[in-house]
Amino acid sequence: MSNTLNNQDLRIKEILNLAVKNHTKNNIKVAQDLYKEILKIKPDHSNALNNLGIISYNLGDNQNAINYYEKAITSDQNNSNAYNNLGVVFNILGEANKAIDCYENAIRINPNYADAYNNLGIIFYNSGDNPKAKDCYEKAIKIDPDNVNFLNNIINLAISMDLNDLSKNNIASYKKLFLFLFKKNNISHNNISTNCKNVLLFEYYNDKIERIINSKTLLLNNKIIQNFLIEDLLHLMLQKSIIADNLIEKFLTKIKCEILFTLDSANTNKLKKYFHFIISLSEQCWLNEYIYVQSEKENDKVYKLKDKIEKSEQIDEFEIAILGCYIPLNTSSIITKKLLNYKSSSFEFNNLINVQVKEPLREKDLTKTIESIDKINDLVSKKVRKQYEENPYPRWRYCDKYKSIHFLNSLNNDIKPNKVKYDNKFNNPNILIAGCGTGNHLISASNYNNANILGVDLSLASLAFAKRKVEELGSKNIKFLHGDILQLKKLNKKFDIIESSGVLHHMKDPIAGLKVLTDILEPHGYLKLGLYSKTARKGVTKIREFIKQKNLKNTSEDIKIFRKEIINENKNLLKQELIYSRDFYSTSALRDLLFHVHEHYFSLPQISNILKNLNLEFLGFVFTNTKINKRFSKYFPDDKKNISLNNWNQFEIKYPNTFGNMYQFWVKKI
Repeated sequence: MSNTLNNQDLRIKEILNLAVKNHTKNNIKVAQDLYKEILKIKPDHSNALNNLGIISYNLGDNQNAINYYEKAITSDQNNSNAYNNLGVVFNILGEANKAIDCYENAIRINPNYADAYNNLGIIFYNSGDNPKAKDCYEKAIKIDPDNVNFLNNIINLAISMDLNDLSKNNIASYKKLFLFLFKKNNISHNNISTNCKNVLLFEYYNDKIERIINSKTLLLNNKIIQNFLIEDLLHLMLQKSIIADNLIEKFLTKIKCEILFTLDSANTNKLKKYFHFIISLSEQCWLNEYIYVQSEKENDKVYKLKDKIEKSEQIDEFEIAILGCYIPLNTSSIITKKLLNYKSSSFEFNNLINVQVKEPLREKDLTKTIESIDKINDLVSKKVRKQYEENPYPRWRYCDKYKSIHFLNSLNNDIKPNKVKYDNKFNNPNILIAGCGTGNHLISASNYNNANILGVDLSLASLAFAKRKVEELGSKNIKFLHGDILQLKKLNKKFDIIESSGVLHHMKDPIAGLKVLTDILEPHGYLKLGLYSKTARKGVTKIREFIKQKNLKNTSEDIKIFRKEIINENKNLLKQELIYSRDFYSTSALRDLLFHVHEHYFSLPQISNILKNLNLEFLGFVFTNTKINKRFSKYFPDDKKNISLNNWNQFEIKYPNTFGNMYQFWVKKI
């Protein structure tokens, strides 16, 4: 009898291992049959029941998933995984209290169950209880500090937190959180910089920092400013994110000028303690492409400083860091040559050399390694290319890292509440990013399981930037090609997935470009598009008219003149439209937003007709703000999948800022 039981257990173990392997490889039907075979031998096998529940959930059969999970728990009251998974389904179904009970049971059984803490945090976050969500996320990260899903959830919390959450009692805790995040190099720091700035300034506002900045006294003599200049969090923000704040810009331009004119005075030594701040400011100015306005007196002083550094036989790190706050160090071939093989005892200074000297040189080398489809002949494409050769967009330091995911799971997350059926065809997808720019979009697509990705762009400078970043991140599944979307048929290749966001509306004929993309898309393939909304861009249209009246061109010099006028503008309309926009705070972003050489705007009825004519099925809009879909569902409860473009048109009329500047959406080739 015991031999029979042992043989049975061995058989179950053998089948379970095989089932799990197939499950991991997304051979879902095979895995499902194997788990069911185990249940024929042992009907109450808890792990097999739990795994069948996972398959049912992934196939969209929530009720069957619940049945399997509950049977798994009945079979084994200590199956923490089944409790956690059951909580996930209850949460999807809107039964938050049941979900909380499940997660708490999972944690009771296993106090180090990081996923359960994370899932509990998601419920509190969705209910608006940020302090409890923060506590759960931090517990999850403490247990599993390298889990990118946990990290991304706490980033979402950091982005969406309300200033009302801040108080004297919790400011230290939030400051610690942002320090933790800014020390990471696998997240997009731009996304969290606004609230980080709010946390950083919270304690200083009590000391009227705005009044100090706006005063005519020297900032360097003020004790509060002196303390502010040595804040680690300020340094990290300057190094890793573009700071989009009018007051901070005023502070940085004023302090930068003071430092420059203190350099040759008897007080120079007093500046030494701010060396790390000056390096950080130099990196910030590089990131925002030297968008800050500076006086003629400063320009004269900078010219003399550059001349002095070039002629000096010694390397004065302090002077070089200050110069880097005003001009890119790589614009001087003499300084570049001096710094190329220079090693400092300061990690921060070496990082500055890397950012302003070595990385640009690497990009120049990489342009020689990128093949071209053909010569670009279209006149509009040539103009657009010129813009992005001069200002590759966007300039970025780090990006969010995501856990590897099957494309269709990612797609379904994007188009909720709509959902597409699972298809093995997309286990190894060929993906085209048409208009990949500097590569941020490429990196997110590289997280699709087993994907082969081709990035195409008009601008060699943008492609070189992207290729350098891909090298740094170690992504092996991305290739690059220089060319125009209009030339893509020459590849004689089709793709399972194409993503082209913010690109077609800069073409002479966007429909012709879209037609090319649909022609090289496999039957039943998926296409993600981003097109400017005529409704959402009304404010931009007014500002572009203002630019035209002023006869301003799309040069860096005129962009600075425009910014100066806006900053000094007393009319609230223009100022309010812009000073709260992140794009206002970097040259390439502002050029892209307001000074672009060519662009088209679209309406939803237009898009509806275009999709119909090209046999494309609309699947859903992509929103980072989940509240938009919830609000839409309240207005149109019969539109269960949120896919009626007629309904969305009515919704946009009621809420004109729904889509920001751009419609981002998925379609399927019929």
